[in-house]
Amino acid sequence: MTEPDRTIYLAVPFETFTTFFQQRFVQEAVKTYQLKLVVYNPDKEEIVEWKE
Repeated sequence: MTEPDRTIYLAVPFETFTTFFQQRFVQEAVKTYQLKLVVYNPDKEEIVEWKE
């Protein structure tokens, strides 16, 4: 069964977003492949930011 109306987000821990995802290569890959991210704080179990 397919659900074409759903948008898929990659869940990324805040610490990973503030380190790995700040590298130029990674930023270019996110832009090129139009990745959507949801940044979360695993300690507080809360979403920090949605990135389109």
